[in-house]
Amino acid sequence: MLDTSNQAIRTFTKKDVLGEDVNIEQLWTLPQVKKILKKQHPNGSWTYPNTKAILRSPTNYNQYQTYKTVAELVEFFGLTNTHEAIRKAANYLFSFQTTHGEFRGMYGHQYSPNYSASITEFLIKAGYRGTRIEKSLNWLLTMRQDDGGWAIPLRTRNEKLDALHKKNTIEPDKTKPFSHMVTGIVLRPFSLMTGYREKVKDAGLLLADRVFTRDKYSDRQGVEYWTKFTYPYHWTDILSTIDTLTLLGINKHPKLNEIRQWFKNHQQANGTYKVRVMAGAKYKDVTYWITLRYLNVLKRF
Repeated sequence: MLDTSNQAIRTFTKKDVLGEDVNIEQLWTLPQVKKILKKQHPNGSWTYPNTKAILRSPTNYNQYQTYKTVAELVEFFGLTNTHEAIRKAANYLFSFQTTHGEFRGMYGHQYSPNYSASITEFLIKAGYRGTRIEKSLNWLLTMRQDDGGWAIPLRTRNEKLDALHKKNTIEPDKTKPFSHMVTGIVLRPFSLMTGYREKVKDAGLLLADRVFTRDKYSDRQGVEYWTKFTYPYHWTDILSTIDTLTLLGINKHPKLNEIRQWFKNHQQANGTYKVRVMAGAKYKDVTYWITLRYLNVLKRF
């Protein structure tokens, strides 16, 4: 990890693995960061590159692009809300937060607990706390299925994705089972907030029980998606799951042993892990980032 040419990886390895004092802000002036910030609009957003997708979809793709860019800046370069670009981007994202607390726009007029949670996750990682974050988390608590997990509401009504074009909000059928793909995403911001961890620990155990099984819904349903990685975190995989569960204080579940064995079996001679990347493959050295994240997780055992 220290031999890589990637300055950010070297810096975070020294900080997170070796416990050295480092100046993260030195990364904020890297050419890669300047290139990203140059594309930011005055309102804090970034434009989604595929204009055809924007025209034909109910998804607010500029909102999506902005949240994903914030994730990159936070995870790869350590930017926080002390940086003007993050503050502007956060204000743009918060403009989509309703009075109830969720972030609308990703699924048109429909609820998207997964994207609401993921946006909240990276805002927390950027240093945000307070009323707006709590409103989001508290809204997510109200959206739990009766079994304790989370699901995409329109899927609980057997609706297909063309339902995103509907203007009337589709309320969830809370009697339907939870989706581990969605639950794994929703738990991530809760795991970052010590005051909320106990409120969702039971959902964490539900997620643990589902590791290496098929989801109850059609979205990324196959077992293979557990080992199709995303970084920065997007969907649910075994790395995001073991990271979240150990933050929630769950580290003795047998499924966690299976995850650790999987990583052991896939470690390469240079120490990094051989992984299949579903989202994030465009990022240079993404396997190193995944390795670094897993090394951080191992420190909790």
